[in-house]
Amino acid sequence: MATTPLGIRSYPYPYPWWLRRSSAASPGGFGVRAVRFPSHHPRRLCSAPREGAGEGGHEIVRTLLIDNYDSYTYNIFQELTVVNRVAPVVIYNDEWTWEYIYDCLYEKKAFDNIVISPGPGSPMCADDIGVCLHILRECGDIPILGVCLGHQALGFVHGAKIAHAPEPVHGRLSEIEHTGHNLFKHIPSGRRSGFKVVRYHSLVIQVNSLPKELVPIAWTTSDRTLSYLEAEHPCTISSPLSITNGSSSYELTERVLMGVMHTSRPHYGVQFHPESIATSFGRQIFQNFKKLTVEHGLHTPSLHHRKVSDIGDKLDLLTNGSLNSIKKS
Repeated sequence: MATTPLGIRSYPYPYPWWLRRSSAASPGGFGVRAVRFPSHHPRRLCSAPREGAGEGGHEIVRTLLIDNYDSYTYNIFQELTVVNRVAPVVIYNDEWTWEYIYDCLYEKKAFDNIVISPGPGSPMCADDIGVCLHILRECGDIPILGVCLGHQALGFVHGAKIAHAPEPVHGRLSEIEHTGHNLFKHIPSGRRSGFKVVRYHSLVIQVNSLPKELVPIAWTTSDRTLSYLEAEHPCTISSPLSITNGSSSYELTERVLMGVMHTSRPHYGVQFHPESIATSFGRQIFQNFKKLTVEHGLHTPSLHHRKVSDIGDKLDLLTNGSLNSIKKS
């Protein structure tokens, strides 16, 4: 393992599988670890373009990626590297103090947006979520995308209740319906639209507990989840089944909230995993988040004089070690 001039973890690209930490099932799950392909698996690095490829724009956007000790974090890293045209900086959720993060964001202006990764555990547990809640509370003018646990943290920090999902879902696909919000621009919606996403979670934001600050923007279209094989070969899908041990498909009792947005802050959350190889239009979601970041920077230049980073001073900042002058408490 090497370190950057910032003292940040740096691994060969892609992230070595033996350094990956598999996520445990969230409370309410089966207490087993999820098995996922390492990021260098041949399926993950195939050269075939994914949906939305090549539409990310030419701007360079710098992302601070908060790693909640999850094995999917470096899949997100790879997607952001392609979309942003520069690799994000990755830190564990307990690696930097809030004071140090504040200096990086507002004094040094080193980052344009933040992505909060999935992770094991619950946003209600301080050891599981680390500094993420503080970031969501204090960084009201910085675009933030929360994925899975990050999505739940966005709900929790604004007073929504986190509850057990109707059933724990690990490595299953669901069709998604959305409101047409710009986070889902150029992505179809609804049943048989082709928009299927991978889910790994046993906790959800309870939709009837959402505060007025948070608006639902996506949810599952039906009670049914599919295996990857069923999604690839729909002709093999039988009629809907009730959940039984060993069944390949099962019914949930209600549609599940899959996306939220803040009404006055550029903060967004998705319960599913856009970085997964089996999620359709996953890269388009990251491209849309990049575009939202660019538009936010252009529309609100007075807020801390923020603007989208350019290849000049921002990259120099992160390569000349100037951030080392900030002392971590």
